[in-house]
Amino acid sequence: MSAQQPHDPRFAQATELTTATYDKAARDYAERNERMSPFWAERIEQFLSLLAEAEERRPIPELGRPGDEIELEEYLNFIPLLDAGCGTGRDARAFAAAGQIVLGADISQGMLDEAGERTARRLPTGAIRYALMDMRRLELPDACCRGVWCSASMLHLPLRVAPRAMAELARVARPGAPVAIFLKEREPDGEAERFEPYPTSAMENATRFYAYYTPDEASALVAGAGLEVIETTVSEALDHTREHHWVSVLARKPEP
Repeated sequence: MSAQQPHDPRFAQATELTTATYDKAARDYAERNERMSPFWAERIEQFLSLLAEAEERRPIPELGRPGDEIELEEYLNFIPLLDAGCGTGRDARAFAAAGQIVLGADISQGMLDEAGERTARRLPTGAIRYALMDMRRLELPDACCRGVWCSASMLHLPLRVAPRAMAELARVARPGAPVAIFLKEREPDGEAERFEPYPTSAMENATRFYAYYTPDEASALVAGAGLEVIETTVSEALDHTREHHWVSVLARKPEP
């Protein structure tokens, strides 16, 4: 996966078309996906353990909790956990409930609007700030995040541009930080890229783009960004289409 994939004109606007779908169908998406599967919950617990290990090796100063109205530049002083492609904020809220300072970034304004409606303004623990960003070109400084969580978002990027996004995720992680991505599994003889219908009450003819990966391809995508792969896991349960398993890759950014 580290090699550049050939350009396929069918997918030239794949991410943009998928974003347009999510802009209009964010509420439907949230209602379908608010419940977290055991596979996701287990990976979150594992990721939190890796965060704790990283912060033990490279301590982060205790800065308290961010104020409500601070600018993004000031929020970054807290070295937040980046939830890249945060969608409607389900995972971001889980991390905040565990005491994390979270920056939820997504390319879909509709998804961010829904995330804001579903996230309490004053959380009992942790903090969340949402920001409109494209993971292919993150508007963030180098090494500004204590960890990077990318849940079911990279799979909406064509194969040829996924390495660029993966490099961006690695760039913004601080040394020693854990990085996690979730992709859909591809059988060795299965289709690698395609559009899938996503009918909702908001859009009857909506579509979403998907890229599929074998576990080895998923690991190679992460390793190609210079990260150390810790574990690649395939879910036992199928996704909602009953066609694909999930692949999760947990990795770490090397320390100097």
